[in-house]
Amino acid sequence: MTVQLVTVGTVEGVEVGRPPVGGVVWDRGSLLHLRGAEVDWQVPVDRAPPLAVAGRRLYAGIEDWLVCFDVRTGTEAWAEDCGAPVTALDAHADGVDLVAGDQALFFGPRGEPGAASAVGRTGGHLRRVGALRYVGAEGGIWRIAPGERPTLLYACTCTALHVRNGALQALAEGPTGTVVVEDDGVAMVWPFVEARAHLVEPWGHTEWAVAPRAGANGLWVVDRRVQTRWQARLPGRTLAMAVVGSAVAVAVDDGGPALALIHRDVSQPLLLAIEGALQLESAEREAPRLHAEGPLLYLTHAGRTVIFHVRESD
Repeated sequence: MTVQLVTVGTVEGVEVGRPPVGGVVWDRGSLLHLRGAEVDWQVPVDRAPPLAVAGRRLYAGIEDWLVCFDVRTGTEAWAEDCGAPVTALDAHADGVDLVAGDQALFFGPRGEPGAASAVGRTGGHLRRVGALRYVGAEGGIWRIAPGERPTLLYACTCTALHVRNGALQALAEGPTGTVVVEDDGVAMVWPFVEARAHLVEPWGHTEWAVAPRAGANGLWVVDRRVQTRWQARLPGRTLAMAVVGSAVAVAVDDGGPALALIHRDVSQPLLLAIEGALQLESAEREAPRLHAEGPLLYLTHAGRTVIFHVRESD
């Protein structure tokens, strides 16, 4: 196995604070579409909106409005008033699911409205798995089946919803601490590593990449029972982490921020100094940020974003 890190380019003055969606990011009052290392188009938007993309349709929850853009041009196709702030989106070929206030709504690709379901709480997380919709909020995780009232799957504070191997897998803070919640016909809850003390990202079909926030402890890939699948040692404290395909990119404090690229089939991590890195005493204040979309890795640091292409080959 060979893993290559190829520099696409640097976008000066752009800071990527969240994972890009269809190459679209929000930065200081604008939605920006990045094509390579160039800003292809931008649209003024005051606050960072939830985003989702399906094909050429980019959906954005802008205050009480669901707005559909052409992702290639930034042209607005249509907009619908949802009656409450839009807090979560999940797009697919049939349209887009969203949460607005305490309602789970659906709109078709041309803005045609569908059925609504009251979930009782404002949800910040939403995923569709087949015909089922899941809403995650501070009060719990709800499952919505067609034609049925929402069912409370687990009482918790939901922090992330993922579709893993065709089923729901969520991270949540339950009464006993951090848990993984699964629903594949039967709901299951597994005790997990403490999220406040670790960086956690989904890896592979069902596993998780985990790195302690304190100390030079390295990185582990574990299953839902926190059994180690593989691990890698790192030279310093983990500052940020993103999963790109089968590789894990980590920003570490190695006498200043450095970028490590880790793969289970490569014995030694690729370690690169981050150009323009701050000194150790400044790293805590302005640590690098890492985000990924597809094979692209976005490293934001010191007022700019460097984009890499991660290539894996046998």
